[in-house]
Amino acid sequence: MAITFRQLEHFVVLAEELHFGKAAKRLNISQPPLSASLKQLEQALGYELMVRTRKLVRLTPAGGVFVEQARQILEKLSAATAMGRDVASGSAGSVSVGFVPSMLFRGLPALLRRFEETHPQIALTLCEKNTAHQIADIQRHKVDIGFIHSVPLPGSLAEQRMGAEGLVCCVPRAHRLARLRRIDLKRLADQKVIVFSREFAPNYHDKIVALLKASDVEPFLGYDVQHWLTVVALVSQGLGVSLVPRSLALSGIGDVSFVDITARNAEHSVSLVWHKEAGNEATAFFVAFAQSYGLFTGAGRSLP
Repeated sequence: MAITFRQLEHFVVLAEELHFGKAAKRLNISQPPLSASLKQLEQALGYELMVRTRKLVRLTPAGGVFVEQARQILEKLSAATAMGRDVASGSAGSVSVGFVPSMLFRGLPALLRRFEETHPQIALTLCEKNTAHQIADIQRHKVDIGFIHSVPLPGSLAEQRMGAEGLVCCVPRAHRLARLRRIDLKRLADQKVIVFSREFAPNYHDKIVALLKASDVEPFLGYDVQHWLTVVALVSQGLGVSLVPRSLALSGIGDVSFVDITARNAEHSVSLVWHKEAGNEATAFFVAFAQSYGLFTGAGRSLP
């Protein structure tokens, strides 16, 4: 005969009350079903759990041991039920978040910190990856969420785009152009203008190269650089100048200045992306939180 959780619940309450009438009232059942439940449990175990006389009800030694184990079983069941419910609703679980380095200066740390404070039951894992790698990993369900440079996406991914920010010219602090408030890109014609490798962000590489060539400026492609921060670090060491997102002025890298440029449509934006068939309710929960946090502009596309 199988033991049921209901029988364990009945026995635990009866052991706490040591009175069939009070236990039945607490369980919102009548006394006969309670007595039958105890008898069935004892039959399944093969030994008595309680001694019942006209004057008292008490636990047998075996019952005293068994009630503690039964209580633990019920507590674990309750915890498992709650955890399963939270995961199913998206309010618990885990979310893996990919990000490009420039997101460190566009509010991502504050968003993650706030999310962890308000949703400690959802574990976040972080991985720094370039845009192409994030897109590939999200398509393969290896990463749940990606903060990428905004690029055309495959149809399997959904997107929430952040507002655009202008590109600025990053120059060494002692450079002659650092004294200006705004410059025309034509003034970079005699400069070594560093551009990150096309392999890691082809859309933005092509956009910056096009901006430069429209002003008759030839980009310097001699450095195989993967990230914006590396570009700024190279500029700080006097190895060239570059066009970078304005938010990198918050990077804290010394010995550089950021100067506005006159070029039109010289903008950079970042998007939050995820798989349309995420399969992870916590991912939808995180997306909803991020959308309400204020990092983004526009309606975006929500999870189905």
